[in-house]
Amino acid sequence: MAKAQQITERVGTLDPQAWLAEVLRVRFEEVIKYRDAALDPAQIDGVHDMRVSIRRLRSVIRDFAEITNKFPLKNLRKRLKRLADSLGAVRDPDVFLSTLEKLSAHARDDEIRTGIAIIVLEYREKRASALQELEKEMSPERIADLESRFDAVLAESLKQRGLYQVGRVEDAAERIISKCRKEFLEQGEAIYYPHSMQRLHRMRIAGKHLRYAVELFADVLGPESEALAEETKKMQGYLGDVHDCDVWTTQLRERSVGKKQNGQGNGERKAAIWLMSEFQRGRTKAYRKALALWTKWEYEAFWQNQIPVK
Repeated sequence: MAKAQQITERVGTLDPQAWLAEVLRVRFEEVIKYRDAALDPAQIDGVHDMRVSIRRLRSVIRDFAEITNKFPLKNLRKRLKRLADSLGAVRDPDVFLSTLEKLSAHARDDEIRTGIAIIVLEYREKRASALQELEKEMSPERIADLESRFDAVLAESLKQRGLYQVGRVEDAAERIISKCRKEFLEQGEAIYYPHSMQRLHRMRIAGKHLRYAVELFADVLGPESEALAEETKKMQGYLGDVHDCDVWTTQLRERSVGKKQNGQGNGERKAAIWLMSEFQRGRTKAYRKALALWTKWEYEAFWQNQIPVK
């Protein structure tokens, strides 16, 4: 995955409004630059990179909406989410297909391997269909319209000199990161509900918001920010694996029940049941890592201490 572009202007050289404008321009340009790679079938990482860049941009817009009186860019979040959803419809089958192919190599039953091959073919067709929709969503005309709208609302924001409720970037950092940390710790109770798919997913999303905020204000936080972001990234990874296994198990359960009722596809159903077992094994492993990391944080009071702002 490509790393986020660094902001060229240091915090101390700009007022909050000018600094945010620089951040938004860099993050938006980062989204646009991945367009060609995202539409290239040979570069599957391009879809992921563009999707993540949109998450970073939407996170900035979300966070700064908390410290402004009026923020016109909020109106772009829905448009960006629609684009992110289209990218997700392509990316999600990519991850699932990669996992299926790895597991198929370990299956000893020929009938299971044959059933997996049928499932793989179905998801490849879903991906191809999703890619066609993505091509429409990212047509030159729609991208040009998105760029035009972004420029217009950014210009409108910059005209509002009384926009901010804070006078320094450091103040914005403390307020935004404190809010994100509070939300993450509140959602952290989900770690003690291992079978709650939605609660664990919300915890993961809150962790993403915190991590992106920490990365955004790295220049304010200093060297400590790298460790903070890295620890949150670990938890995201573990909870992401849990969520993937939950989603895939749900899809395969619906598939196997349907095949049983129709009396068809015994090989596919056998493969689906075997895969569900493998996903639950993987989910348990990922959950135990997440629980161990959270317990470690609690013993060390890792997130309880005030995040330092220079």
